[in-house]
Amino acid sequence: MNVYPKNGRTTSGRNNIAIQVYGDRIHIDQTLYEYLIEFLLVFSSIKDKGDKSGAMEFHKQSDSIMNYYVYPRIGLKRFIFFDRAKKNSKITVDEKAYKQICEMLKKSVNCNDQEQAKEVVEAIQDLLHGYAAVLKNRSWCAQALLPICPELIFCEEMPLDQERAGLQWDTTINDSGFSDEMLKIETCFDGTRHNFLARGGEVYYLHILQGLEACEDTTRIKLEKGLRNLLTAQNKNFSSIANWIQSTWEREMHLDAEKMVEEKRLEFIPATGYINCAQKTIDELITFLSNEMHPIMRIEILAKGVVFQIMRMMCERTSDYLGKGSMPWIVDMRSKKSGKTVMHLSADSFKNIEEAFVCAINKRIVEFREENNGDLKDTPYKYLTEARKKTLDVFRKLGKEMQCIIPSNGAMERFSLSEDIVKFLVLSIIKPGDKMTIDIFLKELFEHYSLVIGPEQYKAACASEAKMDIELTNCFMNNMKAFQDFLKNTGFLRDLSDATSIVVNPFTEVTM
Repeated sequence: MNVYPKNGRTTSGRNNIAIQVYGDRIHIDQTLYEYLIEFLLVFSSIKDKGDKSGAMEFHKQSDSIMNYYVYPRIGLKRFIFFDRAKKNSKITVDEKAYKQICEMLKKSVNCNDQEQAKEVVEAIQDLLHGYAAVLKNRSWCAQALLPICPELIFCEEMPLDQERAGLQWDTTINDSGFSDEMLKIETCFDGTRHNFLARGGEVYYLHILQGLEACEDTTRIKLEKGLRNLLTAQNKNFSSIANWIQSTWEREMHLDAEKMVEEKRLEFIPATGYINCAQKTIDELITFLSNEMHPIMRIEILAKGVVFQIMRMMCERTSDYLGKGSMPWIVDMRSKKSGKTVMHLSADSFKNIEEAFVCAINKRIVEFREENNGDLKDTPYKYLTEARKKTLDVFRKLGKEMQCIIPSNGAMERFSLSEDIVKFLVLSIIKPGDKMTIDIFLKELFEHYSLVIGPEQYKAACASEAKMDIELTNCFMNNMKAFQDFLKNTGFLRDLSDATSIVVNPFTEVTM
């Protein structure tokens, strides 16, 4: 396999068709917010354990093994999530540890009234839990917050249940601190499973890193500044609170933070395919991050925008692997005046992409079979079924969650656009305070994402897709009008005259 980086460890994909085609890895259990969380975890982590450098930067070299180093912050995570998460009745030490940290924090509050101190600690807990991004029915150690500051971006740590069930709570202190048994309460976890932070954010990180290699240093610097601003500019108080909680726990429990740092390694993405849209991804990120807006709004829109970009990456890789051009996404803006023509064309374009995913998987299965002289571990059908779950089903699931694939259930699956995705598209293509005509904006959407909304984009798509009927071009006039109305309702469109409308970015530029 031709991969990026060239020394990428491909052994994990030796029997996984999805990984062989799309990189290590896109996975169905990774939720929408966890792609952004994992990407920012890699970006914000130190890249060199020796001199502790590289935090809030991209890796500088891709010709060596690319590691990053994370600090689990188990005490902080337990404080935020444990009390409201489902419990494992066989493991008792976490409840005792949770009560212990609450008591420690109450004593650390500068207040003589213990009841008031308790209220302060509970208010902090409520505040942090209010930024929960991923709860579901997971245990406390598998939940996540919005990435509002670096200290609250948690790496994945899955409990070693069998070992933890046998741990005893013993607060006896010897000459070197607590017993090894007590220290295992914080260390008896497995950070290598990638069940939920399943490497999708790493794939996105490598995609950007591959694109940055072809850019000037100024582009890298701009992007790093934008991401640093996202994580640190307006949320320093949260960093202070998080550090106070974790450092209090470490001090009272005699924990050595340095010994808890874990090494993680970036794997690989395909050398071709994703790179086709890497420059666009980078430019869109830089433009989006330059908008001055409420930090939570910025994170929520960005999380969806990143996943939308990953969907584009998957389509670009599929097209590249099959030797085809970019596949159009015909967008149904659900205009009643358009009748059902655009709806059916949109459904056809979604079906074409479905078929392309399956063709790419089948192509790789044939190649894989030849490489192994026909000796496969499973049947081709099983390989196809498994790979489809890890590629096309992920594409569909994420699209439906963001409402850019509709309906959520039922037939006639097709492309559409949600309000948050439209916000991301405007704010990542048009610079703050700038504007462009609706015609130019629609052309930009087609060039960036192959989105077909108006008649001109349909004509352009017909030139590359033999199956499309150019005589249906006029059906897209009402579809374009519905998109204009959508933009107007979200504050991004102004009518200059009956014939001319401009798309505006009303935000100011952030000061970095």
